Amino acid sequence: MIKLQEKVNRWTIIVSSVMLAALMIILTANVILRYVPGIGGFKWYMEGSQYLNVWAMLIAGIALSVKGEHLNVNIIEELINKKHSKGLKFIQSFLTCLFYLGFCYGAFLLAIKSKQEISTMAPLKMSYVYWMIPVTALMSALSALLDFAVQMKKGKEEKQG
Repeated sequence: MIKLQEKVNRWTIIVSSVMLAALMIILTANVILRYVPGIGGFKWYMEGSQYLNVWAMLIAGIALSVKGEHLNVNIIEELINKKHSKGLKFIQSFLTCLFYLGFCYGAFLLAIKSKQEISTMAPLKMSYVYWMIPVTALMSALSALLDFAVQMKKGKEEKQG
């Protein structure tokens, strides 16, 4: 499971980094092309860069979930003793998965309603843009479960060793 956790972390970081690199290339090329007479830059650069930015951050969120590094409040962890930390980890993982599943459901409803084809990027339908949200939310929920399984396995190994 640890190897799977590391692979998910590595690939999500790579994919989000490639998307951010593409974003920077598009923005740089557009700035340069503004000064070329007759071209004036890409018409779709703003929309494309926004989508790449949001998608990259959603994918990076999967990496945060799989390593358990997402935003959390750890004051309760500091107040309780180690004896109850396993139960707290379970509750935290359960609530994290519940959040991502709720987010996935809401984004799914949004994606279903986004059948219009209004976009400055002609071949890109808006539904493609919105379907990325429930997919990444579901993957984040699964990643949080994977992190929980890895934490439980580490806890058993520490107890035995």
